[in-house]
Amino acid sequence: MTRILVADDEPWVRELLREILSDEYDVDCAEDGLDAVEHIRKIEYPLILLDLRMPRMTGIEVLQYLHDSQSRAVPIVITANNDVESAVQSMRLGAYDYIVKPFDNERLLVTVRNALEKKRLENEVHHLREEAGTTGIDGIIAESSAMKKVFSLVHRVLDNDVTLLITGESGTGKEVFARAVHNNSTRKSGPFIALDCASIPETLIENEFFGHEKGAFTGAMTAVPGKFELADGGTLFLDEIGNLRLDVQAKLLRVLQEREFSRIGGTRRIQVDVRIICATNADLELAMRENRFREDLYYRIHVVPIKLPALREREGDVPRLIRHFLQSFNAKMGKSIVVSERAMLKLCQYSWPGNVRELENMIHRLVVIKDSDVIEADDLPHEIRHPEKALVSGFSSSMTLEEVERQHIKKILHEEGNNISRAAQVLGITRKTLHAKLAKLHLE
Repeated sequence: MTRILVADDEPWVRELLREILSDEYDVDCAEDGLDAVEHIRKIEYPLILLDLRMPRMTGIEVLQYLHDSQSRAVPIVITANNDVESAVQSMRLGAYDYIVKPFDNERLLVTVRNALEKKRLENEVHHLREEAGTTGIDGIIAESSAMKKVFSLVHRVLDNDVTLLITGESGTGKEVFARAVHNNSTRKSGPFIALDCASIPETLIENEFFGHEKGAFTGAMTAVPGKFELADGGTLFLDEIGNLRLDVQAKLLRVLQEREFSRIGGTRRIQVDVRIICATNADLELAMRENRFREDLYYRIHVVPIKLPALREREGDVPRLIRHFLQSFNAKMGKSIVVSERAMLKLCQYSWPGNVRELENMIHRLVVIKDSDVIEADDLPHEIRHPEKALVSGFSSSMTLEEVERQHIKKILHEEGNNISRAAQVLGITRKTLHAKLAKLHLE
């Protein structure tokens, strides 16, 4: 399991966090900021939960240490209700997000999962840059003509604030691409804030966008900024924008036009300087025709459309990606596994409906379970060894794509004992994408 660090000077808080997180993560604890630094010097944690007010060394000082030492850990700060301003300051120093005491258990778990997903994406970009050098943008591995066309378009818009709409199938790497655009733009020194519109309950999405004032609703004990404020001076990435309610779409349109808004329960107008990058795997033009997406918002975000090609359309990129993922997972697990020529041929012939994410998860799984040093064709899953038989049993040619998807997800969930994490891994998607699909297909 992933190993994370919790730093808090209150023993009951440390034990509570350990209890909440221990089902999914190995949890180490530090009793103050100085103790946390000692842990960090010995172990490279991917994520650190950090109380802001601690003796000997404050959370802000630990954040400064992480920055100065060029640590790649993702920090999440813990703060009291009356100290939210310090939490916002910490985010400008590199914290991913903040959690207010007393914290909601599910919100805590979602924040940690999203932060680790951010860490995975950053690692992917880092490794791709190292391997690919100057290829494409930010080192994203791609030599296919389809991806070179995308790079050519993106290089023309890096140094201005034009709004981008990234489309493509699930798993094509839309957030990785958005981060790469930010990291190569004039806003790279500012924050990159990502919000998955599909994973936030409809009743909370407006609060996530704009924040709220103290007393705005029951339980609003203090003012809390939204993602637009937190992204000021940087980039706000809105993933799966097609999932927004029509009333929220109208409010988003106004912010995009005026670059100002009010928090929920407030009247003060807040101005922000934010670049917007949107993404979706939905057909927004169809959604407009069905009155599920506003036409005026569509044309506001559709300034420069960028369509990421599916992996099956990226001729020649699969072998390079396989070699990259093998190198990455071998290094993490101390192995030296390679792919045989016959297995490589099978992998290159497969259509990869889950795209790059499916390929990455496949290689990860093979490296984990393989005892010998060579992945043979017989080690590959049935659908890759026999793609012509993959969708025969249990499906009809008269079924719609949505019906096929529903049946396949139900089948995988049943096979994995309704374990969301394992089912998502088999499907080649993230937990949050699977949750969104379960809601869309009414499979909760």
